[in-house]
Amino acid sequence: MSGEFHSLDHRSYHVLVFHLLGLVATIIAAEIGLFSNTIIVDYNVQLQFYAIFAILFAVILTLWLVSWDKLKIFLSAALILFYGILSVFSIPYYNLTILFAIALILEIREFHRLYGFRSREGIWLASLITALMAMILLSGLLRVLPSAQGIGLLVASIADDVTSGGTPVLFMGGLVFFTQYLVFSISIQALLMFSILSFLLVENYFLIISFIRGNSKSIIGGQVSGALTVLSCQCESITAVFPSIVSLVLTASIIPLIFESIFLVFLTNILLRRRYLLGKRSPLLDSIYPVKNANAFIVLASATIIALPLIETIGVFYGLQSNLYFFGSLDFLMLVAGILVVLIVEKSGMIRLHIRNITAIITGLTVSAVSMFAWFYPPFALYAISNGLVFALMSITSFAGGLVAGLVYIGVGKEGKKLFLEFMAMMFTMFAIVVFYVSILTGYSIWGFFGITEQVIFSIAVWVVTLPFMWFATNIALNSSVRKGATP
Repeated sequence: MSGEFHSLDHRSYHVLVFHLLGLVATIIAAEIGLFSNTIIVDYNVQLQFYAIFAILFAVILTLWLVSWDKLKIFLSAALILFYGILSVFSIPYYNLTILFAIALILEIREFHRLYGFRSREGIWLASLITALMAMILLSGLLRVLPSAQGIGLLVASIADDVTSGGTPVLFMGGLVFFTQYLVFSISIQALLMFSILSFLLVENYFLIISFIRGNSKSIIGGQVSGALTVLSCQCESITAVFPSIVSLVLTASIIPLIFESIFLVFLTNILLRRRYLLGKRSPLLDSIYPVKNANAFIVLASATIIALPLIETIGVFYGLQSNLYFFGSLDFLMLVAGILVVLIVEKSGMIRLHIRNITAIITGLTVSAVSMFAWFYPPFALYAISNGLVFALMSITSFAGGLVAGLVYIGVGKEGKKLFLEFMAMMFTMFAIVVFYVSILTGYSIWGFFGITEQVIFSIAVWVVTLPFMWFATNIALNSSVRKGATP
């Protein structure tokens, strides 16, 4: 499913006419709305409003001229989604809804005539529409807001939908649409970013699925292969949606983080196309995992394990446990330290373990996760920051959880280790996502003694730090599964 689609000669005037009919129906609906005052456009965004139709024409012309099927499918998905949103936005002004729906039906008809919805192109279309819509919803740009206003469809500057801090760079020159029930904010910059990410995300999904299927001989058992596919795609999703989610609190300082995420998703795409699917491994990833120099690993891991208790002691002495960054980081790092201890013992040849019982593996991972995350439960967290002994107990508990996780890691075998790395990296990232969304969408301070601002920044910090680790975990798993001679 990841290969290039068959080349078709779609550059016919018949196709162009149907696309243009949809555009004409949209323009007529807009003119009717403006004439009847159903659509009200603020005077300072009239240029941007009419530019929408120019962009639509450019998209249609590109769709007609290009021969790359994936780009054609993406543009079709964008048009279908756009006309679909317009149709929903125009309710209950059904004279407009009918015209927007005509444009939508024409686009759907043309795609079905050229490709069919049950083809792999149809699956691509559905995936792209889903990804684009998910980006828009997760970013909070499209929001349900009953009784936002009741005088028609209002089009205003995006400055009317931001906080007093001003319009972020990513949304400068943007528009906000107000209906009776919905509010939608968008800009060219944000739209391009979401489009690129959606395309790369869907592309990576299909490449990963194709790669793992084509390399199934190097993976023990269909269950492991399926689990690797799910985890790899899930990690790609988390990396790709990061920019859309942090746009909820977008400031200039967030923009480099957005580019970090885009770069990681793009880099995975390059590795899949240029290395993995061609049966080539990445020398860089091979040098990282598995560890080649056992002695150097033991020295560095031992230094880390020794340093953590010293850092904890100094931190408690200065009362740093009341700082969420110190509190959370130490909890996480003690779990990692426990894993490192087990790995050192294994590298020394002092322990050999084989775990084949799936229940034992799941139980071990659950115990490990609970032993660490339990300390983020507000009452427990309050005890820990208020009492040095309880804080020490937290560290010991997290360390013990790390020992359990380490035993699971060395006991699951070569293929299980890939899944373990992805699971652990995703576990920390999912924690950050939950904290972020609770903070932003509800304004609820999980830990009142830390504060909502510190809570939001902490969740973003955890997310930013864990994204590269999650990327490495995913690509290490894919890289180690390469079967020489594999073809896309």
